[in-house]
Amino acid sequence: MDIRRNHRDLTPEQKHAFVNAILILKNQSPSVLRPGQQSRYDDFVQIHKNSMGRGNPIFPNPHGTPLFFPWHRILIRQFELELQAAANNPTITLPYWNWSMSGADDPFTDDFMGRDGDPAQNQRVTIGPFAFQRRLFGIKVWDGETGDAGLRRNFGADAPPLPSAQDVESVLNRTPYWSEPAGWENLMETMHNGVHAWIGGNMREAASPNDPLFFLHHCYLDYLWEHWKRNHPTEPVIAFPENAPHGMLGSTLMFSPDNEPAPWLQPFRVEQTLNTASLDYGYADLDQG
Repeated sequence: MDIRRNHRDLTPEQKHAFVNAILILKNQSPSVLRPGQQSRYDDFVQIHKNSMGRGNPIFPNPHGTPLFFPWHRILIRQFELELQAAANNPTITLPYWNWSMSGADDPFTDDFMGRDGDPAQNQRVTIGPFAFQRRLFGIKVWDGETGDAGLRRNFGADAPPLPSAQDVESVLNRTPYWSEPAGWENLMETMHNGVHAWIGGNMREAASPNDPLFFLHHCYLDYLWEHWKRNHPTEPVIAFPENAPHGMLGSTLMFSPDNEPAPWLQPFRVEQTLNTASLDYGYADLDQG
């Protein structure tokens, strides 16, 4: 079973292996969705762009619905498996970032996620493994047909502050899973939106996985879903609005429109995402059941 950890708990060697795997996936792994036009890394950007109604939209859109957590769980698990395969290293797992910028919690270091963007260069990241000047991390999928080839960030610009530990704890106490406007999922997805806005640049766009930080961000959300389940063992793991179609638990999560190839061979139903152990991973500091 793969065990995920907070990025601050990774050794320098583990961080290097993770970054290196991303660069291999970006530069050496062929695309399944658009062979010859982009990399396998870019396929994940395209999937997410489509899921937000851009490009070639996926239906149903998982954002703003109870499918948000199950859908992203599969997306980042498939990304994790692709990293392992690309680097031929089964020990690589996704780390998470707890939205803190204090001390070792800060992932934006020169040897890991790199720094903020440079306002003199269209907010391009100029320091770190994904800096445009290194020519190892060119952007190839945008919300529109074209865009800046460099990774962009703009920390804190026109965005609320990052959620505090107290903010997170408050939402973790909310039940049920879905209840508009103040259920667990509803509030947590809103909090998630604020983090995307705070990082800015590519993370503000439908093609937000262009920033590798996307995967640390969503790994934390996935971790928080497990944390919420542990806090509320008598609550249903997932819930749907009263007007939702019957059989949602058995419905298949969609990752491609009908006129595009499937990004991976195995389909996934919502009910297959409710326990991380069934997907062969867990978190180091949470009890898994």
